[in-house]
Amino acid sequence: MQEYDKELENIADTIDEDDELDLVALVSANANDTSQYLVFEGSNGQYYAKNVSKIEELLVYKDIDIAKTNSEGLIEGTADIRGNMTTIMNFDKWFGNEILDESEYELIILAHYGGHRMGIMVKRVEYIVNIPPETMTDNSENDEKTSFITKVNIGQKKEMCLIFDSDKMLLDVFHTIDTKVMEDTHKIQVVQNDKLVLFADDSRFIRKMAESLFNKMGLKYRMYENGQLLLDALDNINYEDISLFITDLEMPVLGGREVIEKIRKEKKYDTINIIVHTNMSNDNMAESLFGAGAQEIIGKVNMLALSESMRKLIV
Repeated sequence: MQEYDKELENIADTIDEDDELDLVALVSANANDTSQYLVFEGSNGQYYAKNVSKIEELLVYKDIDIAKTNSEGLIEGTADIRGNMTTIMNFDKWFGNEILDESEYELIILAHYGGHRMGIMVKRVEYIVNIPPETMTDNSENDEKTSFITKVNIGQKKEMCLIFDSDKMLLDVFHTIDTKVMEDTHKIQVVQNDKLVLFADDSRFIRKMAESLFNKMGLKYRMYENGQLLLDALDNINYEDISLFITDLEMPVLGGREVIEKIRKEKKYDTINIIVHTNMSNDNMAESLFGAGAQEIIGKVNMLALSESMRKLIV
C-alpha cells in the first residue's frame, strides 16, 4: 500500500500544470476500488477528499473559459467542456472557507453527481490514496457538509482529512432538484406489501429523502447509517419478513459491495433483490456489482426512478 501511494504521489509531482490533467494517469488500474479518494487542499489549509468514482478528470483552471454568472449563489458560471455545458462552482465558497483570488485556484475537479455534471474549483490537489472504510469516523453531526473524518499522509505528516458529503453539495448547488422531487411526488404509487425494506446510506440527507419516499409508498422500512449496521440487524430479522435490500456503495465501516457479497453468501436471501443506490457507478463498476448479485443500480436523488425500481423488485 505504501509503495502504491508513493507511486501516485510521484506521478502527481511530475505533472505539467500547463497541461490538462487526465485522471486516468493518476488512478490505479482498478477503477472499481470504492476506497480510492482524491485528496485536495482548501483555502484554509484543511484537506478534503472525494471518491474518484464520482470524478471524470482534472482540468487546469486557467485553461477553462467560464461564462461568469452575476448571481450571488454558489454557481460561479458555466463552461463548455468537451461539448457539454458544465456548471462550475467554488468548493471553498460552498464549504464556507475564505474565497481566494482566482489566480490561486489551480484545478477544476470534473465530477458527475446524480445526472449533473459539475466542475469544482479547488486550490490544489495533493494525490490519490486508498482510505479503508474502517478508518473513517462519522463527522456529520459536527458539520452537515461532511460525511466522515480520517487521516491521510501529506509529506511526512499525518493530516486530518474531511470527506465531504457530495449529496449535500448536489442539493445546495442545484436547487431545482428539490422542486423536481416535489413535482414527482404525485407520480409515486402506493405498494401493498407488509414486509420490510432495509436501506443503508451514510448520508442523512439521502436517508431523509428515502424516508419520505417510503412513507408515501406505504412501506415498512428500517434505515441504517452503514452496511455493517444493516448486516448486524439481520440477526434479529426473519428473512421471510424482508422484501428488498437497498444500499449505497461508499459507506464507513462496511461499504455496499461488501454488503452485497455477504448477503449473497446466505442462500436464504437468494430470492430477495438488491438495489444499489449510488452516484458512484461507472460501466466497469456496474458490471462488477451485477456480478456480485445486485439486480439494479439507481442514481441518487432520483426518487421517482427509485420508487419504480422498488415496485418492480419488491418480493
